[in-house]
Amino acid sequence: MFGIALALIAGLFLAQALYLARLMVPGQDESAGLFVGYLAATGSLGLFVDAMPGHRAPAPAYIFGITQLLSGRSLLAARYLGATFGFALVVLTGLLARRLAGDLAGLVAATLLSAQGALVGYYSLGDYHSLAPLVLLTGLLVLLGDGGEPRRIAGLAILGSIFFVRTHLWPLIPLALAYGLWRAGGRRERLVTIAVVVGPALVFFLSDLARLKLLVLVPGLGWPGRALGYLPFHELDARAPLSWGDQLQQLLRLARRYEFLIVGAVFAMGWAGWRASRSREPALWHGDGRVSLVAALFLYLLVWLFVVCRINFKWVGMYFASLAPLLSVVLGHVWSVTLRDPGLTRGGRIALVVALAVLLALPGYYNRNPLIPTGALRAADPVRAVRVAGEHLARLVPPDARVFLFGPVDVFYFSGLPPTHIQQITNYDTLAVNDEDNRATLRSGYYGMAQVERWLGQADDYAVVSPEGLATFAETFHHHPEVNRPKVARIRELLERHFVKIGTVDEYPYYSYEVFRRVSRSPDP
Repeated sequence: MFGIALALIAGLFLAQALYLARLMVPGQDESAGLFVGYLAATGSLGLFVDAMPGHRAPAPAYIFGITQLLSGRSLLAARYLGATFGFALVVLTGLLARRLAGDLAGLVAATLLSAQGALVGYYSLGDYHSLAPLVLLTGLLVLLGDGGEPRRIAGLAILGSIFFVRTHLWPLIPLALAYGLWRAGGRRERLVTIAVVVGPALVFFLSDLARLKLLVLVPGLGWPGRALGYLPFHELDARAPLSWGDQLQQLLRLARRYEFLIVGAVFAMGWAGWRASRSREPALWHGDGRVSLVAALFLYLLVWLFVVCRINFKWVGMYFASLAPLLSVVLGHVWSVTLRDPGLTRGGRIALVVALAVLLALPGYYNRNPLIPTGALRAADPVRAVRVAGEHLARLVPPDARVFLFGPVDVFYFSGLPPTHIQQITNYDTLAVNDEDNRATLRSGYYGMAQVERWLGQADDYAVVSPEGLATFAETFHHHPEVNRPKVARIRELLERHFVKIGTVDEYPYYSYEVFRRVSRSPDP
């Protein structure tokens, strides 16, 4: 019965995920990741060349890039793979909770995870959101099972592979190493543990020193990358941390995004804690010690998440999706203990079941994922619109043209056009605000006005420019209008001097492109 129930829960998740995959707005990070992944999978781009920012772990680019090789440039192909990973993640969450706390805990944990509409949305994207926690849960399921040294080593190796999946989960690696060394039965197992947990990362860096740019954002470990001339993106953006007031607003938004999960957690833990204090039975709260281990791991990674996102707590909303399965496992145990409490009356148990059902039903209807379109934007069908806009752009720009791009990359990617300047496809804001050392700027995957002068002045045949992107960069980008306005004014001047506008691509409801063709290569006087 457990297997059938878990399959039904995962099936409901998959149905919702496939629906959201066709509904959610294409995101700049998602499209840029697919663009980079497509180029990497074809062998035409190294992920750590100087033109790349190089602050993302490599595995998702190749995994999702392969979908683009097999299907062509397709948002849905990548998203369907993400949804499939999400389906497996729900199953593993249920299996891990069952292993640690029984059948009821497993079913509740899987249901909690699959019912959170905001999480289902993230797991339906064509990027790392479902892949990273899938690797994490797989490693824990293997590590925390029975089987002695071979199983321990296998689980630790899987957890060590997180290094290649997502940088915000790197704090797990030293913890996994410490756990493995603590549990090791002898010197040989300790050496094997070190080899499987940190050995692959060391080989990765030593085989190509350019990969050290991956470390420039890591507190305390960024110096080797800096020594080679790489700079973190927030310095090139001159990006200051948000004020405490703005950070508080971001936390309130995050609490609203996951409001039903938070309410369910507070209610269940409060009830279980109250019952434990009255009955003086600590086991009612703690249960299997491995559940406490998972809870500690969740809190540890959550704290690190706020450290990593200390500049802007808004990013926690996305990255939290990687940790949510751990919380679901813990809450599955707590809710199962609460529902099986022998001190509950029949009416109290019914009330708890109804409360849990309401908390599971509401987040699917009130989906707080920020990529869910509403109103006229939803009616415009952004997934279809971005493809139609891309087809329009492809009719205006020859495939062999050298193109200057400024703006979000979604429409450009789905046009099928190749990139001329790699810096301009990883994000539209890679025109450096702080360009004191242009060589370091270029090595770090950004570009400066010297490149703009050359590309628009002489080199490029076409320019594809988002007026909304230019306005955002000039007026509000990281609050540096005094620096960015002159840059945007110069871009517009170069376009007026050397190009003629040949069309506007405006089928996508979130931004448009103005398309220009060169008419003059004469140098400026």
